[in-house]
Amino acid sequence: MKKRLYHRGYNVELNDENKEEYSARVGGKRILGSLLGVKQSIDWWSDTNILRLPEEFDKQDFVDAKEKKIEEYKGIQIMNDSEDDDKAWYMIIKGNLLKGSLPALKQFVDKKVVTKT
Repeated sequence: MKKRLYHRGYNVELNDENKEEYSARVGGKRILGSLLGVKQSIDWWSDTNILRLPEEFDKQDFVDAKEKKIEEYKGIQIMNDSEDDDKAWYMIIKGNLLKGSLPALKQFVDKKVVTKT
């Protein structure tokens, strides 16, 4: 008996247990790939009515910033991922993202944030 699951109205079944390859019929075509890839293909088809194969999702690479700058100020990390923008500094305080220049963020910390020093 094949392992089957249901995702957004489509049946997804385990095609090959050794390779962990799943399949589904989407847009009249059979797609094969990893479970995550097949689910992403179904999501894409459901949202846009455009068929993308699971392999296309597996190829996505995200490149981290080459020159990531981090400055520690009164126990708070202030970061900048952009090499050429002085106003691209950011920090996260109490779940809120704050962006601006480094001096402005330091000034904000001095005035508004209670720190342990």
